[in-house]
Amino acid sequence: MSDARDAPSDRSGADPDAPTVATDGGTADSGDARAVSRTGGSVLERLGARREVGVLIGFLVLYGLIAVTQPDIFFDFDSVETLFVNWDQMSGITSRLFRSVAPYIIIGIGMSYLIIGGEFDLSVGSMYAVGGITFAMFMNDYNLTVLAALAAVLVVGGVVGLANGVIVTKAGVPSLITTIGMMSVLRGIAYYFTPAGSRQTPDLPLIDVFGGSVVVRGLEIQNQIFWAIGLTVVFGFLLQKTRFGYHVYATGDDQEAAEMAGIDTDRVKILNFVLTAVLASFAGVVAISYFGSMFGSAGIGFELLVIAAVVIGGTNLFGGEGTLLGMFLGSLVIGVIPVLLVLNGMPVELQEFLTGVVIIVAVLLDILIRR
Repeated sequence: MSDARDAPSDRSGADPDAPTVATDGGTADSGDARAVSRTGGSVLERLGARREVGVLIGFLVLYGLIAVTQPDIFFDFDSVETLFVNWDQMSGITSRLFRSVAPYIIIGIGMSYLIIGGEFDLSVGSMYAVGGITFAMFMNDYNLTVLAALAAVLVVGGVVGLANGVIVTKAGVPSLITTIGMMSVLRGIAYYFTPAGSRQTPDLPLIDVFGGSVVVRGLEIQNQIFWAIGLTVVFGFLLQKTRFGYHVYATGDDQEAAEMAGIDTDRVKILNFVLTAVLASFAGVVAISYFGSMFGSAGIGFELLVIAAVVIGGTNLFGGEGTLLGMFLGSLVIGVIPVLLVLNGMPVELQEFLTGVVIIVAVLLDILIRR
């Protein structure tokens, strides 16, 4: 598959309002090989050319390894009625997997917009902690209602994202330096507001909207899973089907050409930073609503896992290409690895090591494939 950077000249004179956004981040002009591949060949060939299919297969292979290495968990060889499959165990593990990756998915939505637009944010893990901690603080210390506290948290996230975006675009400080600095600032705030070690949410019914669960045919499904899926669908539509989504792709693909086409690339990047920080703070709200408490150290390392999930899902590290579906599947890959290792009794040190190896290999493969 050719990279969206291969034909910047085709876009330099394009109308920014033209609805020519390709589903993988490129323009669907007649000279684009991807546009040709979508009109010719069999359905299987077209599916096989999509990065998301490969990521899905990778996830299914890793998930299948759980069944192979731990057959007693997934199979009940004494039960003919259930076709020898232990549906309760299987569904329970699957539900816990989706619950564990829900924060990655929610944060990954904003990170996908950012990386597709040519930037990234290393402060999302700290923003996640600040979001959850301040949500509890606003309700306990300032007696705000759940919705008022949520609104306040999202405003805080928006201000942080705005600061990141302005520093990067107007002051010219690289996003690496800007967001590393913001990561430290926010982590210090998280520790400052948790003098007792953690913050707890009050016992209010409306909090269950974010941290509660529903039971479907005997299976408990946490509400944060629905939030992750719903937000992915909404923002996936906005990315693929709206003018702003086209501007995001164009900005990351070739910023100079996008500016010549009349796109305010600084505005696009600032909005992406704001979106990322707001979603990271919302992920913290969802998490503390589910667990009931949050430590100042919450979210450490999230930024790297989220970026890895986005890249594994097919988003180009250099911008201009990617989908939220790919990010969603990449998050599942990141989440299933520790589950596989834990169920097989791997020590924590080896879990960290192997997870890091998988991430590095996946990114290297992504770079090699694009070449």
